[in-house]
Amino acid sequence: MKCVECNFEGPVDKFRYLYNARIDASLSMRQCPTCQAWLAVDEMTGNSKQKVGLGEAPWGKSAGIEGLATG
Repeated sequence: MKCVECNFEGPVDKFRYLYNARIDASLSMRQCPTCQAWLAVDEMTGNSKQKVGLGEAPWGKSAGIEGLATG
């Protein structure tokens, strides 16, 4: 896997696992061991998708339930 921020390249287990971003998708959050950036990672492919900054949500607003409480 390659960090999209500093270009560090190594096996996925070198990137610290933080948590699953969604329970219904293979997207997780991992931390680069070199620059400490938080990365959105597709666990199925082992590819880092993007750096995630404070307040960003690369996986969407919620689990898809935002429209259920109307009425």
